[in-house]
Amino acid sequence: MGERIKAIIFFLVVGAVAGFFVFKQATNMGDPGVINIGQKAPDFSIKNESGRLVKLSDFRGKVVFLNFWGTWCTTCVEEMPEIQRLHKMFKDRKFEMLEVSIDNDWPEIHQFYTEHNLDLPTYLDPGHQIAGLYKVNKFPETFLIDGNGNVVRHTWFEHWADPRVVAKVDSLVRQLEPAKQQDATPAG
Repeated sequence: MGERIKAIIFFLVVGAVAGFFVFKQATNMGDPGVINIGQKAPDFSIKNESGRLVKLSDFRGKVVFLNFWGTWCTTCVEEMPEIQRLHKMFKDRKFEMLEVSIDNDWPEIHQFYTEHNLDLPTYLDPGHQIAGLYKVNKFPETFLIDGNGNVVRHTWFEHWADPRVVAKVDSLVRQLEPAKQQDATPAG
C-alpha cells in the first residue's frame, strides 16, 4: 500500500510541475523584466549621428528590426552581412531597421562600417540606456516589432538571409502593405 501512495504522490507532483510550466507558457508570463513575445515594445528616443531624434513609436505601421550590437562582438561581425542583405531587401517597404550600437564613439562605428561595407541606419547607445530598457544581456540581440508595436520575435544571433527567416519578415511586412505592393518580392 505504501508504494502505491508514493507513486500517486510522485505523479501528482510531476503533474503539478508540468501544469505550472504549461500555464506559464500559455499565459506568456515570462521572466520579470524580460521583453516577451506578444508584449508591447517599450518606446524610446535616440539620436542618429547628425543629432536627429527618432522614437520607436514614430515607426508604427511598419515592421521594426531593432538590433543591439557592438563592434567588438564577433557574432555581431558574423551577422552583419546578412543584416545588410535583409535591409537591402526591405528598405523600400513598410520596414524600418534600427541598428543600436553600444559602442562609445562614432569613429569606431565608421571604421567598422567601412571595413564591412555596411550602410545600415545606426544609432549610438554608449550608456546602454536603451539596451537596459530592453534587458539586453548578450550580443547581438534582435527584436522584430510588428506594425502595432508588439514584439513578434526576440532572438540572438540569427541567419537573417535564410529563406525561412526572410519569408517570416516578408509575411509581417505584407500584412501592412496594400495588395498592389504585395506583388513585389524581396530583392536579394
